[in-house]
Amino acid sequence: MTFRVMLCDHQIPDSYLSKHAPMDPLQILQALNERGRLPVEPIREARAKREVIVPLVLQEIDEFIATGRTRIGEDALFLAFHLLGEWRETAAYRPLASLLRLPSDTLEAVLGDAKTVTTHRVMTAVFDGDPAPLHAIIRDEAADEFVRSRMIQALAMLTLSGAVPRAETTAFLRDCYDRLQPREGCFVWDGWQYAVAWLGLVELKPLVQEAFARGWIDPSWQSFQDFEDDLNHAVAHPDAPPLVPDGELTPFGDTIAELKHWACFQPETAHNDESDVFGGDDLDCDDLAAPWLPNDLPKRNPFRHVGRNDPCPCGSGEKFKKCCLGKDELIARVDARSSVPPADAPLRLEDAGMTRYDPLIPPDPERWSALGEQEQIDLVADYHRHARLRAPNANAHAVIHVVVERQFALGDEIPVRRTVQRLMSEGLDRHEAIHAVGSVLAGHIHDLVRRAEVKADEDPNTAYYAALAALTAEEWLRSG
Repeated sequence: MTFRVMLCDHQIPDSYLSKHAPMDPLQILQALNERGRLPVEPIREARAKREVIVPLVLQEIDEFIATGRTRIGEDALFLAFHLLGEWRETAAYRPLASLLRLPSDTLEAVLGDAKTVTTHRVMTAVFDGDPAPLHAIIRDEAADEFVRSRMIQALAMLTLSGAVPRAETTAFLRDCYDRLQPREGCFVWDGWQYAVAWLGLVELKPLVQEAFARGWIDPSWQSFQDFEDDLNHAVAHPDAPPLVPDGELTPFGDTIAELKHWACFQPETAHNDESDVFGGDDLDCDDLAAPWLPNDLPKRNPFRHVGRNDPCPCGSGEKFKKCCLGKDELIARVDARSSVPPADAPLRLEDAGMTRYDPLIPPDPERWSALGEQEQIDLVADYHRHARLRAPNANAHAVIHVVVERQFALGDEIPVRRTVQRLMSEGLDRHEAIHAVGSVLAGHIHDLVRRAEVKADEDPNTAYYAALAALTAEEWLRSG
């Protein structure tokens, strides 16, 4: 999560609670403004004094909207925003709607990646029955484009739940085609087409098709075929939820449970903006660009933008020419057995019978193996894009998923499938288990690249398999 932690002069650390009691409501809110960890005890204090905390939070939100300043700190506002959602505080609906119309940079200081991850869920949780404030955000050209997109999706969520009349939302979405600005390159259109699809509004399909044709919806966000798939699912299964990950379209829930794994609440040594997406020690994001791809994957040069005298992407501090230059032959040796050769004539996605990837469901081994490598990467990247799961390097993140899935498809030939299944029995869901295995793989590659030499008769997979055997769900969750 890209989250700039701001400390105010009034910060009260968590340890204050054990030394001074009781705290007044303002002190409780100021205690929420803590760096590098989720302030669990102040959150519980706020819950216990909710009746007096809510008016003070709303006062601080109004002050921040008016002046850009707050007595409690921007990180505390972030947590208060989510607590209002947890509490289903309908009195907060309109103040939060005004907050979400602030300029993007100002809002970023408070919400960070919550703009794209939780705003829609918080707003559905505090909804007071009137969609007009949501309409105002969506139509506000000066508002953050990602927030506008999420508010359209919030409107769709409320319509699906029956809180907003379907006819009213249909009319609004039709009107959006004529009134939303800007036309091109604005992410609000992505939310618009999703809302049309999720609600099964076949009558608006021609407008969506026209929006794609005019370039209002960037095909890198979503293809028209993807839209049709979502629309057809809604029409065929009117009582089923849209094709999105569990929890994506539910009102925001428990603040501690939902936020405790966010990177901004981990120690800086465990997670920072430069860390890899799986938590491997000191592994730079650039290192994930493809070095551990199986041999049969399309050839990529992960160092194509690195000059001989530039700092090495591995983070060693040495010049590239004195560090990792020339080690590509080592990388190529790593776990060649994880390669699943494609068919002589790779099938298209629709021919193979796979048009979607869901990490919570094991892909059919034959169908998965029949896909071309880039098709697999594209499917994984599409899942994360649709789920709004962000990584510093989306392609690298998808590549790691593909490598682990290809290893998983080998069955008992290597221990990856057994490891994933064991981690799931220990409490992880399948997506988390894939990430846990990916973290081991990333760390293993990093270690190999940093080594000065690997013996010709040494199997580089031995250490990898041993690390998988030692991996536990508890250990991975503790790693941040």
